[in-house]
Amino acid sequence: MHALSVPGCRLDDGGGPEREDRPARLHRRCRSLPAGRTGPSRPGAREQADRRLRGRSAGDGPVRAAGARRTSLPLLAAAVLLAAGPAFASPGPVAWLQTYLAFDTSNPPGDEQAAVEYLVSLIERHDPAGEIDVRVLISPNGRANLYARLPANVRDAGVGALVLLHHVDVVPAGEGWSRPPFGGTMHEGRIWGRGALDAKSLGIAHLGAMLHLLESGQPRRRDLVFVASADEEAGGADGVGWLLEEHWELFDDAEAVLNEAGVNRVAGDRLLWWGIETAQKQVLWLRVTATGRGGHGSGFNPASPTHRLVRALNRVLELEHRWRVTTAAHEAYRGLAAFHSNEFAEVFDQPIEAVQAELDRRLRVGGLDRVLLPGMSASFRDTVQITRIDNGAGPVNVAPAEAVALIDARLLPDTDAEAFRRRVDTVLGTGIHVEELLRSGPSPASSTDSDVYRTLERVLGVRAPVAPAMIAGATDSRFFRRRGVDAYGFSPFVLASGEAAGIHGLDERIPVDGFLRGCEMMKRVVAALVRGNGGQP
Repeated sequence: MHALSVPGCRLDDGGGPEREDRPARLHRRCRSLPAGRTGPSRPGAREQADRRLRGRSAGDGPVRAAGARRTSLPLLAAAVLLAAGPAFASPGPVAWLQTYLAFDTSNPPGDEQAAVEYLVSLIERHDPAGEIDVRVLISPNGRANLYARLPANVRDAGVGALVLLHHVDVVPAGEGWSRPPFGGTMHEGRIWGRGALDAKSLGIAHLGAMLHLLESGQPRRRDLVFVASADEEAGGADGVGWLLEEHWELFDDAEAVLNEAGVNRVAGDRLLWWGIETAQKQVLWLRVTATGRGGHGSGFNPASPTHRLVRALNRVLELEHRWRVTTAAHEAYRGLAAFHSNEFAEVFDQPIEAVQAELDRRLRVGGLDRVLLPGMSASFRDTVQITRIDNGAGPVNVAPAEAVALIDARLLPDTDAEAFRRRVDTVLGTGIHVEELLRSGPSPASSTDSDVYRTLERVLGVRAPVAPAMIAGATDSRFFRRRGVDAYGFSPFVLASGEAAGIHGLDERIPVDGFLRGCEMMKRVVAALVRGNGGQP
């Protein structure tokens, strides 16, 4: 296969094309901290740029948490590359992503350790002088998180660190894929694999941007922190949630975070605007169980667990949820109104009270569909989805003694989650057991009047306008926002309509050309934020 590269996005060792088919070295500076320990404390980034953790020598190997599984990275990486064939011979970020996708980090169980060590090996290959402070932090449950800090070399007092955040874990692939979900294969100009969109491609773009700044040797006014976290898909308790709770000293100088969840709007293959996620809804996951008398399917048993559960779930679905215009949604859609000259603009380019009144009116008399873009409804109401009903795998003539359902509720930022939970419990009724699997809680919106957001507007605005966005999902950004750190969901990838359909679905893939252009855009954005020179790479 011909080498694939793009000017400014390809990274090599300075001596010709980089070969990704050679075994990766075990990192020499990485330190996996035992659970519950913070390890050697890093001096505050504001006070120093030269005193950094160096770790142990290459011969010592990394320190690991008790019980953590050790992975032989050279053998594993070699096996992955050998099995993949010549598609991995292309240099730079394409091959990095292919290899990264070949690590099965499905959550559950996660098992991010080997993938994290692969990322560390890439950092070491491009940082022979050891300028980057690299740490692998292991949660008490054995989940690996990568932290890598490139310090400023021209410190600007009062400028905090920029965090580049993505998650290593992915949702399970399931059956029915056209290509192997953990093959990282190239087919028809696309890179296939679980995580190609969510969110390993973003991680490679982040890593490429950091290594480019390192190798360019140009001034860096702020520290740049690369984080590859565990457990995001299951709520982040072993990932960013744990990192900020137990290792906040590593992040206490952070000014802003760039994370996943950018919502760029395209028409065909034309970018209409960049959507920067600044706010998100709350998550409430429930497991609902009914138990009782089962029996033969021919009997009369209206109180069977399955019947009771179905009736209870129907009452949950019939709960009314008032449409509300929150501050976050109003800011997002008022920003978009500037790009429209139709009813959408007329409705949303008004004060929040006027928007609420107009939506209420259209709910009564009709016409709401004319002002809502696809997917907008969830921004104005709490939503409930029954995502699974399970009463066993028995034959059709057996009524089981237990039936279970999973509920995925997404709540507006200002909804009282505890009050919502009480409403659900009430309509479910007695005799139904409810277990709370996850409650994300509220988090404040990130500022659209910060230096970081204005820089995003300036750099990205060369191609298309920028607007804030509120998403119906939840990401690890909420952990930083609760600690007063602005976090922005930004995707550098502009995908044609339908290309994002593989997220959490079958045949997840990303076009090679779109991926490489995204790497270039991420470099420009990070350069502008770190170097402050308008983003020229």
